[in-house]
This record gives sequence, C-alpha cells and structure tokens, in this order.
Amino acid sequence: MSTSRYFDRICAIVLIAALIVTVLFMNGQAIGIELVVDADSEAHSDNEYFTENDLLSDWDTSSATYITLEGDTVSIKGNNAYEYDGNVVISGSGKFVITGTLDDGYITVDANANSKVWILLQNVDITCSDNACLRVDEADKVFLTLAGGTENTLTGGEELSQEALDDGTYGVIFAHDDLTINGSGSLQINAEYKHGIKANDDLVITGGTITIDAVADGIHVNDSFRLRDASVSITAGDDGILTENQESFFYLESGEITLNAEGDGIHSNGNVIIAGGSIAMDAGDDGIHAEGDIEIEDGVIALNSCYEGIEGATITVSGGEITIYPTDDGFNASSGSTSEGGMFQNGGGNPAGTPPAMPEDGGTPPVMPDGAGTPPAMPEEGGMPAQTEENTDAQNGLPESQQDAENFIRISGGTITIINENGNDADGLDSNGDILITGGDIRISLADNGTNSALDAGVESGGVAQISGGTVIACGSSSMAESFDGISTQCSILYNISSGVEAGTCLKLEDEEGNEILSWEVPCGFSSAVLSSPEMQTGETYTIIAGGSEETITLSEMSASFGDAQSTMFSGNMNWGGMQRRESSTEDTSGESESSQMPGPGQSGERPGFMQGEAPEGAQGEAPEGAQGEVPEGMQTEAQEGVQTESTSGVSYDADVWVLMLLSSLALAAGLIFARKYKRR
Repeated sequence: MSTSRYFDRICAIVLIAALIVTVLFMNGQAIGIELVVDADSEAHSDNEYFTENDLLSDWDTSSATYITLEGDTVSIKGNNAYEYDGNVVISGSGKFVITGTLDDGYITVDANANSKVWILLQNVDITCSDNACLRVDEADKVFLTLAGGTENTLTGGEELSQEALDDGTYGVIFAHDDLTINGSGSLQINAEYKHGIKANDDLVITGGTITIDAVADGIHVNDSFRLRDASVSITAGDDGILTENQESFFYLESGEITLNAEGDGIHSNGNVIIAGGSIAMDAGDDGIHAEGDIEIEDGVIALNSCYEGIEGATITVSGGEITIYPTDDGFNASSGSTSEGGMFQNGGGNPAGTPPAMPEDGGTPPVMPDGAGTPPAMPEEGGMPAQTEENTDAQNGLPESQQDAENFIRISGGTITIINENGNDADGLDSNGDILITGGDIRISLADNGTNSALDAGVESGGVAQISGGTVIACGSSSMAESFDGISTQCSILYNISSGVEAGTCLKLEDEEGNEILSWEVPCGFSSAVLSSPEMQTGETYTIIAGGSEETITLSEMSASFGDAQSTMFSGNMNWGGMQRRESSTEDTSGESESSQMPGPGQSGERPGFMQGEAPEGAQGEAPEGAQGEVPEGMQTEAQEGVQTESTSGVSYDADVWVLMLLSSLALAAGLIFARKYKRR
C-alpha cells in the first residue's frame, strides 16, 4: 500500500512538528510570541510582593452582579450570587457590587477553588452577631475593593456560633484563602470577639483607609501580611499585627501603620521586612518582634512606648529613621522571646524560662528553642535555611568572629535614636552575638541606674562589638559599660565618669583645633559614654566636654578607655569596656588587616535577610550571614520559578523545556526506528 511506503516519513514529520510546537509553547516570548498570563500570577508580576490584580482597584463594573442590602432582606441582580437565610452567598467567580445595610447577617464567598472574586463595597454597613461579617470559605483569591468616597463598616458580635467556632472563624473578616483589600474608600472594623481580620493564607492591603478596633489581635494571618499605599490604624487588646506560621512574614513597602496594642505592636513567628512607609505605635510589650530576622531598609519608625523596641534573631538596618522609647532593650538580637514580666526570657542575658504559650486559635505553635540561647530548628521550606558549603561566611568575606553567628545586630545606614528614661538592667543595642556597625547615625541614652548598658554584645559567648563606619553616641551606666572591640577599623572612646552627668547635659567631642566632631544634648543622666566617628584617628588629641567638665585625651589605640569610673562586674574593679577590647595595632588604621577587615554595606552582593532575587528599588542592604536561601512560598520572582540554562544562541530556556525537548527527541528517534522496522515488514 502507498500509505505504508511513506509511513516513516509521516511519523518523522509529525514528531518534528510536535517538537517545534513544544519549543514555541514554552519559549514563545523569546521569539516575539505574546504570552497570555494570569494577571494575578506572582511569577509574572513586576513586584515580588504584589500582583497586578492586587494593585487594580478601578475595575470595570459593567458586567458585575449588584447586591443591595436592605436591613433584613437582600436584593440581587446578576449571576453567581443568591440569598440564603438572610445572608448573601457568592457562589462563583466574577465581579460583585454591594451597597446598603445588613442588620444581622453576613456575606460569604463559597466558590470553586480556582475562582477569583472581586467585591466592591459602596457605603456598606454590616452587623453580624454570631459570625464573620465577610467570610471566604473557598476561592482562589478574593479582592475586596473600597469604593472611593465611601464609608464602610463591619461590626461583629461578642460571641460566635458553634459552627463558626468549629471553623476557626475568629475575625470580623475571615478568609480561608488569599485576600486582598484595595481601593480609596474607608473601612471601619469593630471586633467584639477576637480579631479584626483573620486570614489563613496571605493578606495583602494596597489601598484604602482601614481602622480596626479589636479585643484580641487587630490583624492575624497565617502566611504573610503585605502593605502598600494604604493607611491602617489599629487598637488591639493583644497584638496589633501578627503573622503566625514559622515561614510567615510581615512586609511593609509604603503607606502608614498606627498601632495601639496591649501586646506586641507587630509580631511575626517568621520574618519582618520594612522597605518603606511609616509606623507609629504604643505597645504593651515589644514594638516589633520576630522569631526570625528583622530587616529595615527604609521608612520612618516611631515606637513611642514599648517594653523592648525591636527584637529578632537577627536585626539588620540599612536605612530609615528609627526612634524608640522602650522600658527595656532598644534592639535585642536573641534566639528566644523576652516579654515584660519575664515570661519568655531566653535572650538579652536572661536565663531560659517558661516556653511560649500555645496559640489559642489552633494555629501553628511557636517553635521551641533547642536549648537556652539556641535558635529554633531551620524550616524545611522557606525561612532561613542552614548555610551550604558553597555559601559559607568565609566565602562571603565575613570575619571569623561572624561565621556561624546565630544572633547579630548589623547597622549600615539610617538614623537610630533610643531613649530609655526609667529602665533598669536595660540595654540600648543588645545582641547575644555580634554588634556590627558599618554606617548610620546612632544615638542612645539610658538612665544612669542599675546595670543599664548602652552596648551589650554577647562577649561571654564569643560575640564582638565592631565598628568600621557611622557615628555613635551611646550613653548609660558605667557599672557594666562596654566599648567597641579593639580590632575595629574605626576609632572609639569609652568615657566613664564616677560622679555622673545630669540629664540634658550637652556631650561634645572636639579635635585639637576646637572643631566639633560629635555633639548631643543627652536626654538622660549618664556615667558612661561611647563615642565613635570616622573623623577620629589614632595618635590625635581630643577634648571630651560634658557640661562644665573637660578632659583632654590622646588616642593611642583603636578602642580607648578614659575616665575614673570602674566596673564592679564579677565583684572586681575592672573596666568592662577595657576587658572586652582585643589587642590592636596603632599602626594599622586603614582597615587593610585581614583579621580586622569588616564587610561594608552590601559587600556580600546578596539581598539582605532571607530573601533572594531582585529587591524593590531602594531596598537593597547588607546581607546578614546565613541569609541566602529559599524564599517563602509565593515570593519567588520569575527567574526563581525555574532554573535557567543558557543556550548557545543566547536564548535562555527553562529546565523543563530542555526536558520536554529531550523527550520529544527520544520520541522522534523511537518513531523513526519503528517506521524502519515497519517498512521492512
């Protein structure tokens, strides 16, 4: 038959066509074919935290379903929504415009798992006595838009139904799936039972003015909280904003957050990243607390009252303006939690104490430390993975003292002011590991009482305090005063005064010609001051002026101690700052010594903290040790979605394309072999 005569050629043509279609389908963009993608796909967004749909608040309502709330009845015009027992059920994907008042009921989204639902609130007032006012039972993602010029109110009851409790509702807005709030209108949330907003996955806010008054947490999410271009004001009986899972994170890019919380202002069992925006708060416990890492790249942070200011396993500051008024430590880098009353003391020099309480919402419990001062076990996915041999601290240029560090404070930029007028046994910068300063402007004032120490590195566990840039005036008590390490590459002075200095005294450092190098009217009385500036050099003479007293000194080493006060630490008369200093050379002041070289800002070339990929503009900073690893789920950029291989033609193909091409080639070869055998028969 003629068909069998050309069978091998037909097979070859079909398989070659299949191979070509595969390549075009997977890499059509490389040759100019337009790719249709999901506008809500993070892999195809210009921003690694926000999708196009997250930012789209002015969407078309011409084909929307209109829902009118009329007290105890509901009117619906359109598809994929119906009234049930006085409540509104949205049963499918689409766009929905809601207006009016619902006296006692709720709106629920119960659609398919792949459904995207847009809801526009226009002067909506919903009260629900025993459930969430707005709940998402199932959807891929829900976009709640606040119409411009409108005021919307959601009010929950004091008790929930057993059905709602069994479902873990716990919020006036409750979502099992991802939820985005945007728009330019306002939303008032009154939570008389538990939380204002409870989201089991991601909560993204990219617009609107949102006010929350909650008896428990203002916002409580499992996976991530992300804010941009919105104003959020929270009054909370517990934490202001909490992210619960170990792999979770808090991210602020822009906008405003105002918090008044009886617990922590911001608490994450994962990580905190602040790349911009502003935060103002009063907190009954910590201002900003993370079980993982805290990165501050920009923004204005005012912690007007709190127990500890900023606490995390690691704290990295590369920019921004930070002002803290704590009653305990300003910064605390530790592997456990500390709280007022000492309930969770496992850092800052405190002994290991009572373990963290289990979460009442039935969520992921806090990770227990492996031991006193030991950080939690690393997560298998996301978060901060263990260092690999290919990405060691030594290869990243970190000095030996920083390798394998579990806790550290790194400051490479920004302005930091810490003022503690009433603390006792408090520190300005407190690290269970290293304190590393390469830039920035730092001012610390602690009351001259107890064992208040402006700087407290983990000397007892091998930690160091090193400085290679920036300016520092750090004042506190002389009883346990610490200075910078002698192997620093920038000069510093520890000045201890037995008589003490009154609050409001102007502290100055002048050079031999009388030029002012450092000056500050110190808010609290002090008996110890640490001074450092890039202008200070060994072999030069300086004058320290504290009120009416003056002392002229000559720097003979990188870290020098002066004054008449001595530490009584360990019941001995010793200068604690002097004891910490390591032997240094007065000849090497350039920082060229390999043992004393400190990494400059961004020296490792990696994004700070646990994130990889391209950082938001202006957000790059110095990468902490051990920080290069996996990215939390949902944060990958397009380049991270697939390992790329460079072809000889200069076009990049994803790894899965090469696999498909290989399989197609094998199929082609098999087809040709089959055709030849078939032809012979």
